[in-house]
Amino acid sequence: MILILNHKGDIMISRQYRDDVSRAAADSFRLQVIAAKETGSQAPVKRIENCSFLYTRHLNMYFVALTRSNVNPALVFEYLFQKIRILKAYLGEEFDENSMRNNMTLIYELMDETMDFGYPQNCAVDVLRLYINLGNIRQQDEPDTSKLTSQITGAIDWRREGIRHKRNEVYIDVLESINLLMSSTGDVLRNEVTAQVQMNTKLTGMPECKFGLNDKLVIEKETNQNRKPGVEIDDCTFHRCVRLGKFDADRTITFIPPDGEFELMRYRVTDNINLPFRIIPAVREMKEQNR
Repeated sequence: MILILNHKGDIMISRQYRDDVSRAAADSFRLQVIAAKETGSQAPVKRIENCSFLYTRHLNMYFVALTRSNVNPALVFEYLFQKIRILKAYLGEEFDENSMRNNMTLIYELMDETMDFGYPQNCAVDVLRLYINLGNIRQQDEPDTSKLTSQITGAIDWRREGIRHKRNEVYIDVLESINLLMSSTGDVLRNEVTAQVQMNTKLTGMPECKFGLNDKLVIEKETNQNRKPGVEIDDCTFHRCVRLGKFDADRTITFIPPDGEFELMRYRVTDNINLPFRIIPAVREMKEQNR
């Protein structure tokens, strides 16, 4: 079951996908989480009367998932985050309780399309906007009804066929942040680089792209001493358009990109970091002058 509650604990939206949880369980969540003001101070997972509550917040609203099964919490939270992202696309970045109440039909339709019998389904905004057009999102071209089913259930649901651009362009931004912890003597205690690769693609058709760094990536510092030098990264996450099998085989990032802006990958590096500058503190004691 998925619930959306306001800050008072009143149910605004509820959708029951299985019959193992009832709406009465929301009373327990209101009393033991909202009324107790546990949000932010406790873990966003609560076990009440053999029922698991997993929740997150947007402004003054609670997005709650209820289940009695032994589910993967990461999957549940990813669905809740995707649900908020979809609502932001339809209702605006700062959608509130009033905008939710004014678009009940739209929200229930999105609930049915994004989950079936408790299993997440299509959460791609570009595909949802092909046939759900009640919010701010407007479809650019009238979709071909004969291709709509294959678009929704196909392997590449993040990009529709028939896209045309006058010019083929690809923009890539690599944003890196250096996090550093130094001791009072100037020794580096911990340093790491976190980065994300942002892309904006304007390509015609269904192009296959390849993205590479200076050399092939070396994941998890492989122990082979005879390996060629590469870009050592500790962990990375990819957009779902990346072919992970191809990456595991030869460490090349191959993908069919979505149209427009998206985040291709994130990565983290902890070794061989050249600091762009060094901060050296200089403390000088000033004697108090008598007036």
